[in-house]
Amino acid sequence: MKTLEITPLEGKSLKVIILEKEYSEPFWLIQPSSNPSGNISTKSSIAFRSFLEKLINEVNPDFATEELGNRSIQDFSQNNPLRQLFQEKHIPFHGVDISEEAKSYILSSLEEKKQLKDYITKALEELSSDADDIKREYLLAYEQSIQEEIDALEREVKFSVRESWIVMGILEKARKIEKEQITCLHLSSPEHVNGIKKLLESIDIEVEAIKPVKKLIFTSIKSSPEKLEDILESMQIQVKPLVKKTSEEYPYILLFLDTDERASPFDICMAYDAGYNVVMPYENVTTENVKQIVQDAIFSRDPKGLKHTCFFIGGKNMEKAEEVLKVVRDSMFPPFQVNTIIDPGGAYTTAAAMVAKVEDALANSKLGNLKDKTCAIFGTGAVGRVAAILLARLGCNVMIVSLNPNRKDGEEYVEKLSNFFKKNYSVDVEGVFAPTPEKKVEVMKKADVILCAPKAGVQVITKKMLNELKLAKVIADVNAVPPFGVEGIKLKDDMREIVPGIFTIGALTIGKLKYKLEKEILKEARRNNKGIVYNYNQALQLARELLKEETSLAKLVVTVKYPKQEKSVKKG
Repeated sequence: MKTLEITPLEGKSLKVIILEKEYSEPFWLIQPSSNPSGNISTKSSIAFRSFLEKLINEVNPDFATEELGNRSIQDFSQNNPLRQLFQEKHIPFHGVDISEEAKSYILSSLEEKKQLKDYITKALEELSSDADDIKREYLLAYEQSIQEEIDALEREVKFSVRESWIVMGILEKARKIEKEQITCLHLSSPEHVNGIKKLLESIDIEVEAIKPVKKLIFTSIKSSPEKLEDILESMQIQVKPLVKKTSEEYPYILLFLDTDERASPFDICMAYDAGYNVVMPYENVTTENVKQIVQDAIFSRDPKGLKHTCFFIGGKNMEKAEEVLKVVRDSMFPPFQVNTIIDPGGAYTTAAAMVAKVEDALANSKLGNLKDKTCAIFGTGAVGRVAAILLARLGCNVMIVSLNPNRKDGEEYVEKLSNFFKKNYSVDVEGVFAPTPEKKVEVMKKADVILCAPKAGVQVITKKMLNELKLAKVIADVNAVPPFGVEGIKLKDDMREIVPGIFTIGALTIGKLKYKLEKEILKEARRNNKGIVYNYNQALQLARELLKEETSLAKLVVTVKYPKQEKSVKKG
């Protein structure tokens, strides 16, 4: 008999999406005399199948699985309406469950206990009415004890044993797929969702559990319907996805290393919202004191516990944060390596959110690809600099603009800035000094995309400047403090045409994505500890995925209308 052993995948990354079915697949070791499921249907509804089809189209899994229950492989293959759906999509669909060998082995042990119980039960029945009460009491206690053992064994097999076999089956199928990034869609009975999810997460598999929730919608119905068909034809069944949140078993600790005098409450609150059990802030962190902090933290837990530790480097000074990051990473060594997030003053996630949002907006508005555009960034702070790096690496022609009219060495400053990008990041970024409205307009006329990232409360672009522009352009502003970076822009703008041909994206639209992005980075760093660094590069990739998921989830609404019955024609 095959040994039951759940071992992590090596060299592959698996994501399992668990879709909760409408019913629990019947399973028993010894068939009961009556139907244990009562009147509950074990057939998937039209609404569920429609939802599943849409989910398959959105997720495009590499393979799918479903527990067999009492079904044979032949029955699963030939009499399973869901199998046909996966076949049409050319997706391998497998039944996974406890093996027949293991089931027979457990069944033999169970049969022995049942035979013993039947023997005791028969002995009790044969006792005369005047039999010794003590004998009766002991026999009853023995009968009860055996029944408890039988019930416990059946529960263990039905849940923990079967769930382990199901997870082992999923992993076996994943190992046979010649890909590094694999997605599995598993159809699960409601009673097994949490158990399977917990087992998969225990070996660092990314899991998302979805429960389809039905809602009845009545389009129109008469107050006194004449026929049942009137009610049915006015009714629709809508199915929406409810994503089940992960339940954590171990404490997750985030050490927040801030180079500023006071640790940012924004990032601390975000970390708690992302599921960390403990957030430990350290202030005035420098390259001199951070090594001791890191090593005290990593040596306090064994490698298994260390998977639940993460470092976050903050502070408003980008250069200081990068220097601290280098010392943090140099202070670690196998197996004492944990995930590290760097986001000084929120600049990395803000810049990534802004670039991803503009990229997505251009594509959705049929305005071309961002990589083909000339981009101007007004503001040379951390957000502007990171945006310039990301855009240049995408292939854009990038200008970064210094706006300060009080800067005496403006031309020299932007030349040094260009050299800084070339030397430290190997990207070509043109530095431009534009302290006057006329200079700003010159830059704006050359650009297809304009990003405003100045200091808070600084207006960069006026309506007069906008009216001088002719060609289609997109302007994004991250300034949420009045006056905004663009005169007339609104915080919630999402490609609003502010003047003919000029479309704006407001600070709250970008900020909403930035908030989701930082939270998702914190979650991923907690969920998948691979000892890596999350910086602006990872932030951009995650921002793109969030925008894609946002669009995909919005599509995952299925409404099934009762089919209108054809009226029979009476013959004369």
